[in-house]
Amino acid sequence: MVYKVVFIFLKLLSRLPFWCLHRISDVLYLLLYYIIRYRRKVIFSNLAIVFPDHSILENAIIAKKFVRHFSDFLVESLKTLSISEKELKERYIYLNHELIQKQIENGKSIMLVTGHNGNWEWLFYYGQVTNVLSWAAYTPLSNPVFDKLMVINRERYGFKVVPSKKAANKFAQLNSEKMQFVNCLMSDQSPSANYKYRATFLGKDVPFFIGPEAYSKKYDLPVFYGSIRKVARSKYAAEFIPISMNPKEEDEGWITSEYIRLLELDIHREPENYLWSHRRFKHAKTS
Repeated sequence: MVYKVVFIFLKLLSRLPFWCLHRISDVLYLLLYYIIRYRRKVIFSNLAIVFPDHSILENAIIAKKFVRHFSDFLVESLKTLSISEKELKERYIYLNHELIQKQIENGKSIMLVTGHNGNWEWLFYYGQVTNVLSWAAYTPLSNPVFDKLMVINRERYGFKVVPSKKAANKFAQLNSEKMQFVNCLMSDQSPSANYKYRATFLGKDVPFFIGPEAYSKKYDLPVFYGSIRKVARSKYAAEFIPISMNPKEEDEGWITSEYIRLLELDIHREPENYLWSHRRFKHAKTS
């Protein structure tokens, strides 16, 4: 019952035009940054780690821009409940799609890696572009109401989400059924401190998920990086950059290091659009 009430309210709210949602976002930014002070210590700590040469003022400017972007991201996620295909196509443009389509036409499934940059949620529409199954592993939210809303949002246009613990089984199932797919994974969240693989990310030695590389090698999946850029308010361009067409031939760790390199380029280009509010460096090695 609670879920239905929340869903109906949010669905009605999502029908507001973007210009109106942006006014809501403006107010939300003021609340988050100045009143609630949303995860301020985490945000400023992350920025100080990644940009040690910046002054406090320089990092404060990035922090403010990030919270503005994050407020937009929240209303964009809300809008997903009712956004039309036509409007989504106008607001989320895919570049170099023909590179992936060529591999699909050759019978290949695809590993698409990206990061918590720009609006990664709107990648859910990509299955409509490729006409093959698009899916991702995700970590279920602790709140069952918002978890269900998130799943509905992501699966609205045929995209499928699978709990992370079941991802390996999903890969094996699709492989046995010889079903083509595009798997979208993000590896820039923080694993546990004792995770088996570590890498240098944004200047720090941290545990780093190696799932995309492992799965691409095991199932021979060409690997592409999705570079998501914010071109205007609630408008994005996702450019697909080839990492490896023959992952089994790459040295161990190379695919992951190349993914990190490309993600770092995006972060340094538009630092305000990266998700600074998660504790990415909590297991970093101290020098």
